Amino acid sequence: MEKVHIKQSPNDNRVYQHLTLDNGLTVLLVQDKNAEKSAAALTVNVGHFDDPADYQGMAHFLEHMLFLGSENFPAAGEYQQFISQYGGSHNAWTGTEHSHFYFDIDTPQLQQAVARFSDMFCRPLFSAAYVEKERHAIEAEYSLKLKDDSRRIYQVHKETINQDHPFAKFSVGNLNTLNDKADQTLRDALILFYQQQYSASRMSLCLVSPTPLLTMAQWVSDNFAGLPAELPAKAPLSVPLYNAEHQSILLNIQPHKDSDRLVASFALPDIQPWYPHKIVSFLASLLGDEGDGSLLSYLRDAGLVNQLSAGGGIDGSNYKDFTVSFELTRAGRANIEAVLKALYSALATIKLHPLPYSLFNERQKLLHWSFIYQEPADALQTASQLSVNLQHYPVEDTIFGDYRMELPAEALYQQLLSWFRPDNMRVMLIAPDVPVLLEAKWYNTPYSVTRLSDKLLHTLQTTGPVAEITLPCTNPYLTEQLSLLEKNQHMAIPQQICSTPGLSVWHKADTEFNTPKGHIFLQLSLPQSIADNHQLATSRLWLELFQDHINQQFYNATTAGLSYNLHVQKQGVSIHISGLAANQIQLLQNILQQINHTEFSELRFNEIKQQLCRHWGNSSKSKPVARLFSQLSALLQPLNPEIEILITELEQLTFSQFCQFSTHLLDNVHLEALLVGNWTHNNAEELQQMLTKWQSQQHSVGSKIAPVTNSIAGLGPVWMQTETESGDNALVVYLTGKQASAAQMALFMLANHLMSPHYFHQLRTEQQMGYLVGTGYVPINTLPGMAFYIQSPNFDCSALYQATVAFFREFLEQIKDMPEENFVDLKHGLTAQLAERDSSLGSRAKRLWLALGQDDTQFDLTSRIIAALAEMDKKHFIDLLSELLADNYDVLILASGPNDQHGYIRSMSRAELRQKIAGT
Repeated sequence: MEKVHIKQSPNDNRVYQHLTLDNGLTVLLVQDKNAEKSAAALTVNVGHFDDPADYQGMAHFLEHMLFLGSENFPAAGEYQQFISQYGGSHNAWTGTEHSHFYFDIDTPQLQQAVARFSDMFCRPLFSAAYVEKERHAIEAEYSLKLKDDSRRIYQVHKETINQDHPFAKFSVGNLNTLNDKADQTLRDALILFYQQQYSASRMSLCLVSPTPLLTMAQWVSDNFAGLPAELPAKAPLSVPLYNAEHQSILLNIQPHKDSDRLVASFALPDIQPWYPHKIVSFLASLLGDEGDGSLLSYLRDAGLVNQLSAGGGIDGSNYKDFTVSFELTRAGRANIEAVLKALYSALATIKLHPLPYSLFNERQKLLHWSFIYQEPADALQTASQLSVNLQHYPVEDTIFGDYRMELPAEALYQQLLSWFRPDNMRVMLIAPDVPVLLEAKWYNTPYSVTRLSDKLLHTLQTTGPVAEITLPCTNPYLTEQLSLLEKNQHMAIPQQICSTPGLSVWHKADTEFNTPKGHIFLQLSLPQSIADNHQLATSRLWLELFQDHINQQFYNATTAGLSYNLHVQKQGVSIHISGLAANQIQLLQNILQQINHTEFSELRFNEIKQQLCRHWGNSSKSKPVARLFSQLSALLQPLNPEIEILITELEQLTFSQFCQFSTHLLDNVHLEALLVGNWTHNNAEELQQMLTKWQSQQHSVGSKIAPVTNSIAGLGPVWMQTETESGDNALVVYLTGKQASAAQMALFMLANHLMSPHYFHQLRTEQQMGYLVGTGYVPINTLPGMAFYIQSPNFDCSALYQATVAFFREFLEQIKDMPEENFVDLKHGLTAQLAERDSSLGSRAKRLWLALGQDDTQFDLTSRIIAALAEMDKKHFIDLLSELLADNYDVLILASGPNDQHGYIRSMSRAELRQKIAGT
C-alpha cells in the first residue's frame, strides 16, 4: 500500500487508504465505521468523445451492456436484483470523457457485490441476444428526449463548433448509429471498443464501508486484478473547440417549450489547473450577484430581464464555456443589444479593479468553514464523488480539491478577464419566434447562424462602466465567529416548547453532525389562500411576486452561508431557512416583516403573471409519465388543482383583485415552527417571542387547517385517459391502501421493494416495451400506495396494462414458491433501508418536518413500520398481493390512450372522476 497523505476535514472521522494495483487501477478505500451501508463506484476515462466515427453512441451502449451478464454471473438482471434484494441501489452514466458506475448495499453482502461489480468490467459477456435488445433500449432513451430542450439546444451547439473536435459527436446513439455494418457486426465493434478503451490504468475505484481497510484491499486485489491489461494514457485533446469562424456569432434557436432566453458564452481554455484558486467560480459570483448595484438589479430596474445566472456552460479537458444567461422580459426580448451592453458595462467595472481581496476572502472563509464543518455524506455519495475526483485531482487533494481556494496571482486573474471580449463570444437567443433557416440533426431543432455585426462588436468592445453597476459590498450577514453546542445538549427528538391555539413551536438541539448549521421551518396556515381555485392560483402568483421583491434585499444572506426557500403548501405558505445558524432568526424576522409591508407594482404583476402562466403552460409539454403523475396528484389532492385550471384563473386575475387578495392574505393566520440543529433552548425561546410579536401585529389569529382530501375508495378499477403532447404512450397504475396504518405501509413498501427491479428487467430489458419503466412507493393523503409506470414509443396503453398485470400475476406465483428464509432475507433488505440513520443534518431536519406535517408528533412512524415489517409473514404478504389483483380492487389507471380491451374497468373522464371522488 502507498502512503499518501490525503487532506481531510477535522470533522471527518473516516480512514482513507490509497493504493494502485499492478495493472494500474487507482483505488481509494474508505473505512467509515458509522456508515449504514457500503458502497462502491468506478469511473473510467472513456466517454462519448472516444466513440468510433461509424458507431456514435458506442460508449453509452457499452455502459448499458456491461449490466447484462458476465462470465461468473451470466444471467442478465442478476446484478440488479442482487443489489436490490439486499437494500441497495445502483446506476451509471456516460459523459463526454468519463463513464461512471456505482452501487450501495447492506454491508454483509459487500464482498459478493464487489465480485459481481468487478466481473462486469473484467469479463462481460456482451451476449448477442442482448446486443439487439439493448440497441432498441438506446433508441427508446433517445426517443424519450426528442423534445427535451436541453438536448435540442445541445445539438445546435454541437453543429456550430469545430467539427474536428469530439464534442461534435452524437453522444446518445440510436438504431441508425448502432447497427451492423457490411464488414463488422455491432457486437464485434462493441468488443473491439471495449478492448481498445477499457483499461485498469484509465479507471479509479472507491469503496466506502465499515469493513476494515485490509479486508477491502484484499477484495479489490482478488476481484479487480483481472481487469483488461494496461493501455497507454489517452493523448490529450489538442483540437480546439472553436475556430475563429465559430465566435462572434448569433445562434437563433426555437425551443419546444415557450421560453425567451439570451445566453452569452465566452470560450476559456482548460480551467482544471486553476482549481486551487476557484477564480472562475469567484468571477461567476461577481457577475451573478443579485444585490444592490448588481448587473441583475440594473437590468431588472430597466424592465429587461427577470433572472440572471453566470458561470455555467460545458467544460472538458481542453475547453470551458463561461455562460451568462438572461431570462428576458418582453422589453428585453425586443432589445437584446441593451442587455449585452449592460453585460459589458459590468465586465468593464470588474476589469477596472484588481482582484477584490475582501470579497475573495469572504468566499474563502465560507469554503473553509464548509470544509472544517463538513457534514458526512452517505457511503454512496462519498464513493461516487471520490471516484470522480480521483480522475481530476492529485491524490492528496481527492477530498480537499473541491474546497481548496488560495489567493491567485494578480496576473492569473487578469488573464482570466482577458477572455471576456466580443471576438471571443457566442450569443444564443432562444425564443419561439426567432427567424430560422436550418434544422439540427437528430433532434430537429430549428435554428440559424448569423455573424454579429461589426457595429455591435465595436459597440460592445468600447462599452464602459456605468455608475449604477458596482462591485458587491462586504457582506453584513457574514459571521465572524462560529460556535458549536456542547455534546450533552443533544436532543433525541423535537420537543414542543409552545402550544397555543395560534402558535406551535418545536425545538431539537442536534450535535451529532458537529456543525454550526441549523434549519428553521415555518408553516403559515392561511385560510384566505386556499378557499377556492381562484385563491389557489392567486397565492402562487403572490409568492412569485414576493420572492421577486425580496431577492435583491436578502441576496447577501444567501452568499453568507444562509439560504431561504418559500413554497405554497397545502395549508398556505411555508418558509425554510438553512445554513449557518447565526443570523437565521433575524433573517426570518426580516422576511416576515416584508410580508406585512410589501407593496407590489402593476408592471411586475403583469410581467410575473405572464412568466408564471408560461411556466405552467410548459408543464403540459413534460414527459407523458410526469404529466400522468401530476394528474394523479391533482385528482386526490384538491388543493393542488390541474395546471389548466390555475392558468385560467390567473389569466382572468386583475391587479386590483390581486391587491384585494394581498390585503386579506394574513387573516386568521396560524403558525407552526420547527428548529433543528445548532440551536440552544434560548434560541428556541427567541424564535417563539419573535413569532408571537409578529402574530400580534396581524389582524386576526386562526387555527391549524384540517386537510382536504379525495379518495378512490369504493370505486373499483377506473381508467382515465389524459391527452399528452407526445407520440409516446404512457401508463400509470396506482394502487392505494385502505388504512393509514404502519402495517399497511409496511406491506406496500415491501411490495414495491420486491417488484421494482423485476418489473424493470421484464418490461424494459426483456420485453423492450419502453425505456422509462419502474415502480414507486407513492403515499398520498397519508395513505400508502404503489404505482407502476411505463412510457413506450411502440406499444399502446392496453398492451402496457396487460403486460403489467401479467407481470404482477407471475410475480405473485414466484412469491408463493419462494422459501421462507429467502422472504426473510428480502424483508431484512427493506428493514436496513428504513433503519438507516440520517446522513446529514439537512436530511434529518426535512424528515422531522415531514413527520410534523403528518401529525406524527412522536416521530416514531418509521420505527412502527419496521416493527410491522418484522411481524409480517409470507402468507399475509401474498394475501395483500392477491387482494390488489382482484377485479374489484380500487385501482386508478391513468393513461395517454383509451381502454379498449378491458371490460371490467370503467372508463371515466377527468371531470367525471373528479366529481365522483370528491367527498367520498
